[in-house]
Amino acid sequence: MIINKIELNNYRIYKGVNTLEFYPSREKNVFIISGENGFGKTTLLTSLVWCLYGKLMVDVDEKYRREIYEAGGYRKYAANNMNRSVENGTHYSVSLTLSNLFIPSIPCQNIQIKRSFDLKKKDDYVEILIDGQENELTKEVGPEIFIHDFVLPKEIAKFFFFDAEKIVSLAEMKSVDDKKSLGKAYSEVLGIKKYVDLKNNLEDLRLRFKRSAATAQEHKRFQRLQEELDRLQNRLNFNKEQIDSLLDDRETKKKLSEQYQEKLIREGNSLSVEELLDLKKLRNQLVDERKKIRNQLKDLLELAPFVIAGPVLKKARSQASREILSKSGRINPAILQEKAKRIAEGFREIGLDKTDILDKDKPRLIHLLSQTVVEEFTQDKEDFKMLLDFSESEHSEFNAIWDNLSHSYSLTFRNLVNEDRNNRVAFNKVIRKISNAESKEDDLLVKDIRKEKRIVDGQIREIEDKLAQTHENIGGQQRELTVLSRQVAELAKRIKLEESDRLKDELAQKQIDNLESFLIKLKSDKKTTLEKRVKDELNRLMHKNDFVEQVEVVINNEIIDINLYDQSGEAIQKESLSKGEQQLYATAILKALVDESNIQFPIFIDSPLQKFDKRHSNNIIQDFYPNVSEQVVLFPLLDKELREEEYRSLLPNINSTFLIRNKGHHHSEFERVNPVKLFEFYHEHIHAYQNI
Repeated sequence: MIINKIELNNYRIYKGVNTLEFYPSREKNVFIISGENGFGKTTLLTSLVWCLYGKLMVDVDEKYRREIYEAGGYRKYAANNMNRSVENGTHYSVSLTLSNLFIPSIPCQNIQIKRSFDLKKKDDYVEILIDGQENELTKEVGPEIFIHDFVLPKEIAKFFFFDAEKIVSLAEMKSVDDKKSLGKAYSEVLGIKKYVDLKNNLEDLRLRFKRSAATAQEHKRFQRLQEELDRLQNRLNFNKEQIDSLLDDRETKKKLSEQYQEKLIREGNSLSVEELLDLKKLRNQLVDERKKIRNQLKDLLELAPFVIAGPVLKKARSQASREILSKSGRINPAILQEKAKRIAEGFREIGLDKTDILDKDKPRLIHLLSQTVVEEFTQDKEDFKMLLDFSESEHSEFNAIWDNLSHSYSLTFRNLVNEDRNNRVAFNKVIRKISNAESKEDDLLVKDIRKEKRIVDGQIREIEDKLAQTHENIGGQQRELTVLSRQVAELAKRIKLEESDRLKDELAQKQIDNLESFLIKLKSDKKTTLEKRVKDELNRLMHKNDFVEQVEVVINNEIIDINLYDQSGEAIQKESLSKGEQQLYATAILKALVDESNIQFPIFIDSPLQKFDKRHSNNIIQDFYPNVSEQVVLFPLLDKELREEEYRSLLPNINSTFLIRNKGHHHSEFERVNPVKLFEFYHEHIHAYQNI
């Protein structure tokens, strides 16, 4: 396939009708389209994707999916593509004229695909002409399917219309979705998908055989199940469309809510209702916190008199300690009297009566000895007086108070005072914010804006509830669909085929088996040759000798992964490669896929040499661009991404060169330049080109 002509009419920065014409040849297959940043190089690349796929461009690259999402849906994204300097513009369009396309049973010299967007209807429409005429095939299958089947499937478009700086995402694929995306592209480019589709069609044919061979009762039940299956599928599709519609509606409402919030800010009231409620809730929390702090301070203040009477309290503690010691050194007088009696009896037993002491003095002597013992243990030698006479529990409580006052009381008191001060500061700030917000509540304009915002926010919540319910419905319908599909399949197995259909069914099954065997061998062969091509291409493009010793392509159903190994058999982590090496790796995969497919597609590359050093750039210029396709269109920044020395190396392969000239705000156009004089012309007019 060759793109012969691109025509943009009021598409983004290209005001009016702007045309590019290409006349590629095998000897000169490279085209240069250059311009300063912001002049429209990336816009031109995006226009090709939009022209071919419209709203399906979200499946081409994550970049387009993100841009459409951020715009608030496809219709808003497409409406923003209208050139801003065109007054009262109603539509814009992009047209591609293609040649070298093969359409079975239809002679074809060229095909024109034109997509236009109507700003009033907020929808686009596609016109496809084959050799200048409408064709029944395009009407029968529809433009989107025609483009997918006969022009360029969207799954592989990212390999032929791409930003070279961002194609490095191939080297960073980690998620299952990324690997599935590469698997689909792999299947499309290498032609595997056509055989898979053929196998699926044969399986559908066998199912129709079984349906037509059913008995009246089996056919009736089969028909009922099939109708129920169709109804369920229609409901499922409807719900999925509802999801898209609700998502678009939610984004619109969110932007409207943000606009109302901006108006409130301009009116001096930047708080939403929710934020105001949160502030009041915080105010109540601070009040509760203050009460708690004040209660704790109150408890501490009860001990303040003890702190003030510190010296007296210290003397009391000393007195209490001496009293405890005194108590521990004394013995109960009654007990001592009893002990004294026993001592007197003991004196008598040891023969005090037999001493030479006079009889009249013996009783008196015994009494004096007993009294001496009692007095020794009961009298205070220092004439100590009991003043406090604490019990053990009272003494323990007194010591606890003393320890608290002498150690933690001061620190706790200071902390509580600080907390009380911080609470008071925070409380005053919140009160001021609430007062400022509520002072505006009586403003009629603020009331109206806030009312409208509440309505929109309520609508957003309703949409989110509907989204949740619809997702739940889809989950239930998918489970129901699985059960019904199983029932249909089981019933089909039990249906007895008529003889003629039985033979057809057997032939179809035989072909399915053959296709399965063929697909296994085809995937194995393609896998082996693709591994070799990627390895050879990598080592050829890299300036490191034998950078990769082995390339392993892992295919698991719809998922594909590519592993690299060095000389020692260790896996090379692709994330550890430099951006230039990652771009070379992605470029090698692209070249290997193109070579293996034997299908020629034009390749459009934005920022072609941005991440490469001089050696890598030379390899790309000399080996890659001249050989990758029959039509290679590059969008470099001259003197930055493509230097004059590199350009001279590429010059023998250059067919045509164009400069994008900016004539003012939102007005760029193409100017064809002699390839030999490109840099000379660019340097002469560089100031004019930069004067936007």
